[in-house]
Amino acid sequence: MTGITQCWRGVVQQQVKRFLESWWQGPDFVERYCRLYLGLRGAMEELFGQQTAFALALRQGFSGALLQLSFLTAMHVSEQFARYVDQRIQESQTDAGNVESLHRLQRSLEPILFLSGLELANTFEHFYRYYLGDRLLAQGNVWLERAVVEQIGLCFPNRFPQQMLKSLSESEELQQQFHLFQLQQLDKRLLELDAGLGRGAGSAMEEEPAEPEEEPEVKVLALSPRCWTVSPLCYLEDPSRCFPRPLGGYLARFADFYTNSQSRFGLEHTKPRRLQWTWLGHAELRFAGSTTLHVSTLQMYILLGFNSAQEVAVETLAQATGLSPVLLSHALKPLTGEAGILTQSLPQGGVLRLNEGALARAAGQRLWLLPKQTYLNVEDDEGSTLERKRNIICCLIIQILKGEKELHIDNLVFKVIDACQKWESGPALKFLSFCCSSTDVLSCTLHLLSQGYVRRQEDNPQLLEYVSTEPTPSPSPSPPQQRPPQVTFQTVEIKTMPNAACAERRQTFSTFR
Repeated sequence: MTGITQCWRGVVQQQVKRFLESWWQGPDFVERYCRLYLGLRGAMEELFGQQTAFALALRQGFSGALLQLSFLTAMHVSEQFARYVDQRIQESQTDAGNVESLHRLQRSLEPILFLSGLELANTFEHFYRYYLGDRLLAQGNVWLERAVVEQIGLCFPNRFPQQMLKSLSESEELQQQFHLFQLQQLDKRLLELDAGLGRGAGSAMEEEPAEPEEEPEVKVLALSPRCWTVSPLCYLEDPSRCFPRPLGGYLARFADFYTNSQSRFGLEHTKPRRLQWTWLGHAELRFAGSTTLHVSTLQMYILLGFNSAQEVAVETLAQATGLSPVLLSHALKPLTGEAGILTQSLPQGGVLRLNEGALARAAGQRLWLLPKQTYLNVEDDEGSTLERKRNIICCLIIQILKGEKELHIDNLVFKVIDACQKWESGPALKFLSFCCSSTDVLSCTLHLLSQGYVRRQEDNPQLLEYVSTEPTPSPSPSPPQQRPPQVTFQTVEIKTMPNAACAERRQTFSTFR
């Protein structure tokens, strides 16, 4: 039986290897990969039944072929898997009542599980959490996300997606605490009024009932940067300068509550956290009282500018927000595209104006104008960053083993992580945001073992030693970028009740959620 299973594993590995060499760059690579898996699984069941030994050999054949990919090819394949899962989840969310789409999603997850335990799992997790973050911030089905993460959880060695979902739940709890805090403050003011603490206080309270009609209903997501990946290019330094006063006031009160809550929960002796606002998130605008626009936070800011001006220059937007032209163009594309609600005088830059004809045709409708995902130039951007990170860790492993001659694997992991932390806290050259975990060290150790640069001792496999027959010396690694202060990211969901008095004024955009 052992010989037959080994033969079957070899057959599977050869077929998968030939497939990867031929189709890894194809646009339908993952679809073909899943069909290959279904075909081989069907052949296995027809020949050998559903015996565990042959199912394990099938998995080992796939894993063996995936291990033979080069680093950049493996990274591209990992990104393709993450993007495919993203497309299937969005398809299921669009048509939640379609059971077939859910079954299709579930079937596609089975062969992706072969990534677990491989070095590819690290890069798959890296890309998956970008797509997961986009879906969660767009208010996707959290229950579906949890179900998918639970099924392919073994493919996430650092458990970042699990931590992202947990951070989202904690943010919801914080939002509820803030809501209760506001109710307590209101109750306190009402008690002061009842106690008759001054005629001025009473008159101020009499004017308050009109305020809730204009104040937005805001949902703030306080997300941990430990697991949520947010580019510094998306940072928003001062929301009060960009948003209307009711919204800016709400965000300021939430920031005060968050700061005070740390001391209230006994965290005053820990390193203080600060809030870093971002342009991420989404909102709903209402135009002329009937048209509902689903937009991003940045698109909301752009459209609200037309409440006080007939035209807005793109250069003015860039100066006011401090964002790069690429990010602005990404936000403007759905607004200025074919039949868009805005017109742009120049392809790049120029002046923006309202497209009255398109807005008139959309009267009474709901328009989804959120930008599509444009993440990725894998090999040029994220590919080079991840490759530099792996090279740094590999160089550290080799340097430590050269000095120690032999070292237990647990001690090696500790020394590598300690060296990375010293770089983070020192005056190092900043060239990449660096985070080293035990999973990263073990992954690079397995890579060096497979390349023959490191070997295990035969009588004690927990001890590693450096092999001196290295073909080329590794260059001295550039130190990683110093980690910024501990921050928490927020994104907002805004909602206000429509005001009947606005119907008589010029048609404007109003933020209601």
